[in-house]
Amino acid sequence: MSRWILTNNPKILSLHPTALWIDGGPLEVMLECRKKVHDGYPLLAHPLTGDIHLIHNPFRTLILDEKRNEIDLVSLTCIEESAERIRLFYREHRNFQDLEDYQDIDFDLFQRVTGPKRGH
Repeated sequence: MSRWILTNNPKILSLHPTALWIDGGPLEVMLECRKKVHDGYPLLAHPLTGDIHLIHNPFRTLILDEKRNEIDLVSLTCIEESAERIRLFYREHRNFQDLEDYQDIDFDLFQRVTGPKRGH
């Protein structure tokens, strides 16, 4: 696989069945992503993309680029700092009525990273 999509968002998985499903919260997604970064896959976008209030979003989708021969230190720093912020500030969301809204927000952020307007 050249690129990786890691997600705990069922909406992403239904549209991208080859995504790596992470059964857990946003921290588990971050920790699995960190393993991939250590394997040489750099991040395509910051793991905490969006408004700071979205740190409480229980859904997280991360995208890694094609494998490189070395660890991308910027990606490694980014994922380590993001995982630490999740550890410190994330609190499990208990309002189940909002879960679909949070899935939609995560999906929208995913689309912004992978959409046609992305510059490279």
